[in-house]
Amino acid sequence: MHKTWRVIRPSSIWCRSKRALLLTILACLASLATLGLRDASAAPFDLSGSDWEGCAELVRLAKGELGAARVVATTQIDFHELKPEDGLLLLYPERSLDVDELTKFMRAGGRVVMLDDFGRGDSLLKHFGMERVASPRRPAEFLRRNPQLALAEPASAHPVVSDVSRVVTNHPTGLAHPDLSPVLKIRGNGEPDVIVAVAGAVGQGRLLAVGDPSTVMNSMLRYGGNKAFARGLVRYAVDKDSWGARGGRLFVAAGGFDQKGTFGEDESSLSETLRALREALEIMRHEGVPAPLAYALACAIGLALVVWVGSRAGRLHKPITPRFVRRIPQVAQGGVAGHAAVIAAPQTSRVLAVLELKSALEEQLTAVLGLAKVPGHTELLSQIAARGLLDAEGVHSLRRLLLRMSNVETMVVFQRSGGMVQPIRDNEVVSIARTVKQLLDAAEANARAGAFTSSPKGEPA
Repeated sequence: MHKTWRVIRPSSIWCRSKRALLLTILACLASLATLGLRDASAAPFDLSGSDWEGCAELVRLAKGELGAARVVATTQIDFHELKPEDGLLLLYPERSLDVDELTKFMRAGGRVVMLDDFGRGDSLLKHFGMERVASPRRPAEFLRRNPQLALAEPASAHPVVSDVSRVVTNHPTGLAHPDLSPVLKIRGNGEPDVIVAVAGAVGQGRLLAVGDPSTVMNSMLRYGGNKAFARGLVRYAVDKDSWGARGGRLFVAAGGFDQKGTFGEDESSLSETLRALREALEIMRHEGVPAPLAYALACAIGLALVVWVGSRAGRLHKPITPRFVRRIPQVAQGGVAGHAAVIAAPQTSRVLAVLELKSALEEQLTAVLGLAKVPGHTELLSQIAARGLLDAEGVHSLRRLLLRMSNVETMVVFQRSGGMVQPIRDNEVVSIARTVKQLLDAAEANARAGAFTSSPKGEPA
């Protein structure tokens, strides 16, 4: 069996190496180009972005108007660092605004200029009674045959639009409020005009809201009216006020900027926690529950379900005796036993027991005397004394016992009419029962022995 040897020429090795090197260089160039494109495509309203939708030109314009030292382009607003003479320029906030701190800032003299159409600035608008409305579907003036590029014009002699003739908008939203001053409006063609910028006083400060942040993007500032409008916004944010010169700094923030601190007070961890909680709730309201939180909640609910099922499945239950073989309580029985059980129950008033003893005593003495019906107490006592059923001491005890029983019966009638009676205790019931038994035993014994001292109405002894 012969082996075949393959001869590798040096020229072929060099060709393959050169091809691999060329592919590696092309891959590196492609990666660099991708990174370059990724860096160039900044987020909308990026304060350092130089593309068509960035706002680097607005920052340069503000520094040219106020000076570089007075303009702070930031990604975090610290309310604790703000002073009443400062101003805020907010572009398309993507997080819920801290309305309480902004309100305190404005009431102390600060100014807030917010440009927002579909961001999270609605919380600030609702706090001051503003609402968003649709722009005219058929504006009177627009660019490039596109009604969404409507031209807005000054709606009043507000200082922000003192040098403005027309402002080019881009998919704007209107703002409705009955009391705030209109600043810009879009005239409708056969439909009502819509206000797209309003301003109003908040304490010693000011609030100016614009329904289109696109008016100050890089690509829109090439229009003279938009540039004049941007200059007016910048000057208005730090302009002097009726209470004195301001001359503070202008903080410019856009997109998902952070918020922290408390205006005019020491920083509080509680305020930071409440702000984070409000922001989390706002995010969940707009975007739903985040995936990690939903996963954690699902795991917690599943674990709780397993624990609950396990605790119920492993629980032992006592056997239940069928109802038809259960012992019937005495209180549920009829006859003497059931009646006695009801009277002796802990929740039963002891007055009932005394009345039962009274009825039994009267009936038994009536039977011993051989009478047809129960007589009155006076006649009953006279009959017993006349026939000698009880001695003098026994008759005296019987008289006192009958008097006490009559008083108890009177107490029952008084209690039914809404009066308060003194309760009867168990020891008194036991004492009465013992006395009743002794008197009946003595009367029955004397009746059987025939010990009569006299016979009423001439009856034989």
